[in-house]
Amino acid sequence: MRPKERSQVETIMRRAFPLPADLFFSWSGQVLVAEQEEVLLGGIVLKTFPLPGGRRGGLVKWIFADPNARGLGAGQALVEEGFSHLDAQGCDEIFACVEGNNSSSAKLFATRSFSILSPGEQFRRYGLRMFLVWLRAFHFCDIGHFLWVRPPEKGPDSPMLQWWGGLLFNLLFGWLALWRQQGFGVFDSVAFGALPAALLLLFGARHLTMLAAAAVQNLRLRYRVWESAFPVMLIIGLVFGGLFPAPGGLYPRGHDWRYRDLLPKLGGVALAGSLTVLLLTWGAWTLREFAGLGTSVQRWLDYFLFAAVPLALFDTVIAFFPFVGFNGRRLWDWNRPLWVLFSVLAVLILFV
Repeated sequence: MRPKERSQVETIMRRAFPLPADLFFSWSGQVLVAEQEEVLLGGIVLKTFPLPGGRRGGLVKWIFADPNARGLGAGQALVEEGFSHLDAQGCDEIFACVEGNNSSSAKLFATRSFSILSPGEQFRRYGLRMFLVWLRAFHFCDIGHFLWVRPPEKGPDSPMLQWWGGLLFNLLFGWLALWRQQGFGVFDSVAFGALPAALLLLFGARHLTMLAAAAVQNLRLRYRVWESAFPVMLIIGLVFGGLFPAPGGLYPRGHDWRYRDLLPKLGGVALAGSLTVLLLTWGAWTLREFAGLGTSVQRWLDYFLFAAVPLALFDTVIAFFPFVGFNGRRLWDWNRPLWVLFSVLAVLILFV
C-alpha cells in the first residue's frame, strides 16, 4: 500500500466491515493491497511477532475486499500474497482469528493447511506464553472467534473436554466475582454449591436443547469453547463483581458449508438455546418471588439468577461484534421480529 492510498483502503475496509467491527480496525505491520486496472479492490494487514523457542509468528490481522468486487478473486490473491510475504520473513507459524459463523473465511484458511488450534493444543505448544500469543493476535476479547494456525493441529481435539473445561472456568470466575462482591472477605459457603449447580443446569440445558434442535433437522454440530472470553470474565469479575457467562457454541462439522445456506437450521438451534435460558431464568424468578420458599432455597435461587440473568441477556440481546458468538447473532440474522421479542423478555427481567 502506498501512503497516498491509505484513506481509500480505509474506505474499502469500512464498506467490508459493518459497525461496530470497523471501530476495532488498526493499522500495524505491513499492508498489501489488491488492484485491478488501477482500481483498489481490498487489503490485508499483516504483522509478525516472536514465539517461544526463538521462533517467529506471523498474523493475518485483517483481510477485506470491496463488496462490489466479489467474484474477482481479490480475497484469494491477498491471502496467497500475504502468506508468501510472511513466509519470506521467516515465520514458522502463521495465525488468523476467524469468527465461528464466518464460513467463507474458515474455508479459505482450511483449504490452505490451517486448522483451529484448541486451547489444549495452544497450551501444549506455547505453555503460559499462549497468553502473549493471544495479546499479539488480539485474541483476548473477540468472543466467538477461533485461533487458526499453520501448521495445523496434529490430532483431533475433544469437544467434551472443551465443554467441561469451559464450565470449570466459568465457575472459577463466577466464584471470583462473588468474592469481589463481598469485598474479598469471608466467602459465602452457599455459593460453593449453588453456583456450580446453576451453571451446570443453565449450560447443560442450553447445550442439550440446541443439540436436540440440530438432530431434528439432521444437522451435525460440534461444540467449541470460547477461550478468548476468559480475560473478559476475569476483568469483569475483579473490577465489577459480575459474571460474564461464556457458554461456548455449536458449529457445523468440517468447513465445507455456508452460513447463509444453513441459517434457517442454525436459527432454529439458536431459538432452542435462547428459549431454554429464558424459561429457566423467568422460572427461577417466579419461584423466588411467589412460591414462598424458605430462606435457604431463596439464596440458592439468588445465585441461580446471578448466572442466569447475564446469560439470558448476552445469549439473546447481544448480536454484534465483539460478541457475535452468542445465539443472539443467529437470531438477528434469521428472524428479526423473534430477536426483538426475545430481547424484550431478556431485558424485562432487569426491571422486575
